[in-house]
Amino acid sequence: MTKSQATKAFLELSAQLRHEGLLSDTLSVKAALRGDDGEIFFAELAGADMTMQEVSTGEAQEPLFFAFTVKPEAKALLLLTGTYAPVVAQRMRALTAELDDMAQIVGLTARVASSLAPEEIARCLRGRNSCFVKEEGMLITGRAISEAVTGAILLEKAAMTHLLAKTIGGAKRVPLFSAALMHFIYQKKYSKINLSAETVQKPCAEESADMPAQTAREREIRAQIVEYGRRLQDEGLLQGTWGNLAVRLDERYMLCTPSGLDYRLLTPEDIVKVELTTLDYGNQRKPTSEKRLHRDIFAARSDVGASIHTHAKLCGVFAAARKSICCIEGDMKRLVGDEMRCAGHALPSTKKLSKVALGALGDRNGCLLMNHGVICCGTDLEAAYQTCKAAEEAAGQQLGL
Repeated sequence: MTKSQATKAFLELSAQLRHEGLLSDTLSVKAALRGDDGEIFFAELAGADMTMQEVSTGEAQEPLFFAFTVKPEAKALLLLTGTYAPVVAQRMRALTAELDDMAQIVGLTARVASSLAPEEIARCLRGRNSCFVKEEGMLITGRAISEAVTGAILLEKAAMTHLLAKTIGGAKRVPLFSAALMHFIYQKKYSKINLSAETVQKPCAEESADMPAQTAREREIRAQIVEYGRRLQDEGLLQGTWGNLAVRLDERYMLCTPSGLDYRLLTPEDIVKVELTTLDYGNQRKPTSEKRLHRDIFAARSDVGASIHTHAKLCGVFAAARKSICCIEGDMKRLVGDEMRCAGHALPSTKKLSKVALGALGDRNGCLLMNHGVICCGTDLEAAYQTCKAAEEAAGQQLGL
């Protein structure tokens, strides 16, 4: 990594963190990037300002950079405050995963380090990618910048979920077996798709011979899925690769987002055409792991033309607390009804998830998924998108935000 490459990477990182509210005039960030040859670049980000330097081998042994020793696969390191993370760091010894996304990227728990001493960093990052740090906030490692940013978003979100859920009865932990399995799958398989896409620009696979040629309508829907995916990410309803979109193309096929690919990298050619009956997709990118859930909603609800699964932050508070969102007035009541129910627990991508989701959904256009997120649907993408927005707004109102 050259100095100019590091500067560009830090500027992009700064923009992402500002967009997520993790960097501002009052919230500063320390960041380090490690190149393939072991070179380390360090930057202090404060508002719109940035100071950067290349770190020598001796300086790299300072406590902050010890995380690179503990996590030899890490390429990015963030030390940042957040809003809710310092409260958890001050009050708790560890935070148990109460949402699936934290279990996947962080682990079963996020420990609290008493300081940046090497022994504390080693203890708290053992088997984990991130931890809280007293008087500091969060220490995040990632195999790429995108993974570190997503880790920061999700750990701050986990802290927020735990604290806000206290007002509605408290968040419940993700079942232990489920949490362990999801973390294993993420580390060994799922995340590698996005990491590969970020570092190597691969040509999209040609469409399988048994897939019909794209019509003008299909090309339009592919572009819409990309547009709405980015819009949902910009509005904080999607984080990193978490969440997915699907549209019923016709009686035989649906179009859906691919698995494990960041929405910033998504193109219309990446959208996957999936056969509704068999879930086959030929020689294309691998479709979202939740393709079964989308297919089963389309099969059960002839009125539904599009569905969106998100890990929206405020809806996630209710999903972790296993509570319904009351829909008293406004768009939420019109789009969903009197309440958005919370489905029972099920592992992602399973038949059971479809069963519990359809049970909670009924004839409504949205439901919560326990310790997981939310699924919203409608006649088209715009209707499903508006339901996602209305649900998040209603959750905020019920939480008094």
